[in-house]
Amino acid sequence: MATNKHAQIRYTILDKCFSNFNRDYTYEDLLEEVNTILYELGTEGIQLRQLQYDIAHMKSDAGYNIELDETIKLAKKRIFRYRDKNFSLAMHPLNQDDSEQLETTLAILSRYKHREEFNWLEELIPRMELAFDLVSNGDDGIISYQDNQDLKGRDLVGVLFNMIIKKKIIEIEYQPYNKELEVIELSPYHLKQYNNRWFLFGFNEKYQALSNYPLDRIQALRETSKEIVESSINWVDYFDDIIGVTKPENASLQIIKLKFSEKRIPYVLTKPLHGTQKIDRSDDSGLVLLIEVIPNPELYQVILSFGEDIEVISPVELREEIREKIIKMKDIYNDAD
Repeated sequence: MATNKHAQIRYTILDKCFSNFNRDYTYEDLLEEVNTILYELGTEGIQLRQLQYDIAHMKSDAGYNIELDETIKLAKKRIFRYRDKNFSLAMHPLNQDDSEQLETTLAILSRYKHREEFNWLEELIPRMELAFDLVSNGDDGIISYQDNQDLKGRDLVGVLFNMIIKKKIIEIEYQPYNKELEVIELSPYHLKQYNNRWFLFGFNEKYQALSNYPLDRIQALRETSKEIVESSINWVDYFDDIIGVTKPENASLQIIKLKFSEKRIPYVLTKPLHGTQKIDRSDDSGLVLLIEVIPNPELYQVILSFGEDIEVISPVELREEIREKIIKMKDIYNDAD
């Protein structure tokens, strides 16, 4: 059977069509769906014969053993749909060809994992090997990852990634905490993960301002035909001045002086709070660290997470802010008595 380097892309598109029980796909519809994506990727489309080969391969033992409902027709035209509503290739074990291709891909990627800009490969590669059972028998219990399978919005990451690439304004239905649902027009720019949560950064058309939205609060989204408002932000540098994702407007960098307990300072030295962290050489105790950031809610959360093992020395405004939060916490526990 004839295949080429775009076969996996075609199988993924067909899988999506077969899984859609809200639309009836004929041969012509499937061909249009596949070729639309291929043209967007800048490659040639396929003919009906290749489409038929692809479907036959997906149904075969050498492919994915998919089962299609052979009984559905519309105006005498065959309709293509999975027999089982819950079936998808994502839930199907890798076949031999997929496994070999994935192992080859991971081997190629591993060449680059020691380069600074590809440090994330150090985590990705073993994670992929475990997820797709590419490790040797008995080796699947040597590493685990923090993850929240129930976190809403995870499924939007890939969709939004593609929408950002298309440079089209999107509409999102956004549900703030304790407020009415909002419909927001947004020029999408960037996706950022922080604290095991994903955030979308974009230009809010109504308020003419840059905003960020946690994906778990986005109820729905739609692509429009409007072109985005272009951004000049260097996203590699954007987060250098903050901890987390909140960057207050018109705020400036401040040198934050923090004193840690003797038992906690080794932890912070090996797991820095920020890239600017350094020891305060003017203090002989060795317990005082300096970071240069813009104060924001995430900084407050990090400081408070150390409990009695940290003291904010300066600036005075930040020290007072943390002091007030501690007093409020104390009042809560006093009320409980």
